[in-house]
Amino acid sequence: QLQYLLPRLSGLGQVLSRLGGGIGTRGPGETKLETDRRRIRQRITQLERDVKELQRHRAGLRRGRSELPLFALVGYTNAGKSTLLNALTKASVLAEDKLFATLDPTTRRLVLPDREVVLLTDTVGFIQHLPHTLVAAFRATLEEVVEADALIHVVDGSHPNVEHQVKTVLEVLDELGVHGKPMITAINKRDRIEGPTLIRSLPPEATRPVLVSALHRTGLDGLLDEIGALAHRLHPHPTR
Repeated sequence: QLQYLLPRLSGLGQVLSRLGGGIGTRGPGETKLETDRRRIRQRITQLERDVKELQRHRAGLRRGRSELPLFALVGYTNAGKSTLLNALTKASVLAEDKLFATLDPTTRRLVLPDREVVLLTDTVGFIQHLPHTLVAAFRATLEEVVEADALIHVVDGSHPNVEHQVKTVLEVLDELGVHGKPMITAINKRDRIEGPTLIRSLPPEATRPVLVSALHRTGLDGLLDEIGALAHRLHPHPTR
């Protein structure tokens, strides 16, 4: 937000044009605009330091859990990733019907039917043409996508532009350099789907789509079977 605001600042007329400037003062002084810009730049610098510190902290957390398979939930914003995480792991992650409800990555343990344990991480929703400034701001959650062993692509099957949303997600994944990573496709909101959902743009590494309703917790058994099968391929010796 600050990077967006910085070049768009403008003065508010002559009233804010100068501070000081009379006899006995220290000269024309600073404009209000320059003061605001300096403060915004200082705030941006501090936030960038915070992001780097967060990167180091999360890298340490990942090292501590490296023995468990990590699955990252990815998808277009508002596809139902947080609701699916709650349904699978009995978590209490915020799930709202709005853009970018998830800003911080949340990781929970998921115990599969065969008692194998995997890690499931919720991530920020993607949008078309994700700006580079947002990529930097969301670096902590996007790193979970890069570091994950596999992806669970959550698709809003009820959306009229579902094919477009799927293509957008795949484009962002390509930008992140995770093309070819194992992927499970979960078509969510099946309770709202009136007809067949045909998605032509799924990559070859994606599994056959699984229909689920995260809200009503239906179809989850099939998704758990897919997660278990993929986890076994990634880690032949299960972790319990």
